[in-house]
Amino acid sequence: MGTIPVGRTLNEDGDPLPGSGFEVDPDGDLAETLRERTGPLVSNPVSQEWVADLEPPEDTGGEYHSALYLSAGEGPPEHYHVGYEETFEVISGELTVVVEGTPRRVSAGESHTVPAGKVHKPRYDGDTFAAAIGTVRPPGKTLQIIKTLFGLAHEGELDDSGQPGVLQGMVWTEELGDDSVFVSPPPTITRPLATALAPVGRRLGYQTTYSKYEDPGFWERHVEQPEL
Repeated sequence: MGTIPVGRTLNEDGDPLPGSGFEVDPDGDLAETLRERTGPLVSNPVSQEWVADLEPPEDTGGEYHSALYLSAGEGPPEHYHVGYEETFEVISGELTVVVEGTPRRVSAGESHTVPAGKVHKPRYDGDTFAAAIGTVRPPGKTLQIIKTLFGLAHEGELDDSGQPGVLQGMVWTEELGDDSVFVSPPPTITRPLATALAPVGRRLGYQTTYSKYEDPGFWERHVEQPEL
């Protein structure tokens, strides 16, 4: 059997957009992992990333949180997690994990752990995509942040580099500073700005997370779900 398309962006009529998504071998390891997901496949059409929950904290006794992560592009901006480590276990392709400016290639069957507090960035340098199981230990707010960022991307609220507007960014900076920190612009600049601007953003309706992005129906309307 050949490959089948998965994760394509859907238009308002529910039709997949050409050139979006990725191909999956239904008999391969990636397909098996997709079948094990415990939530919808979510995507960021700007950065060409996809994520699906595998083991949420409530299923692990609060010990860790794991999700399937797929990347076909540059991935997220450089960041670090304040109180938890993150492990990437590659199951398909080859992922580059840049830690403190040093790139490390992680191939299928290999894993790499980024300690808490270390600036890092996963990215894909090839022609198709890489798939990895990402595990944060102990659980943080990673998936909540991802769903919000990805949801905003689908609604046209991110710029071409995948960044939100200033007020949305300031609300995140203030409220997520004890979880995940983006390093460009540096926190020495963004934190004082967030102290001043985040209250303005909240008064205008900006939030850290939005309940609509927690609704599986949102993702079923915007992203082609795997049927494997």
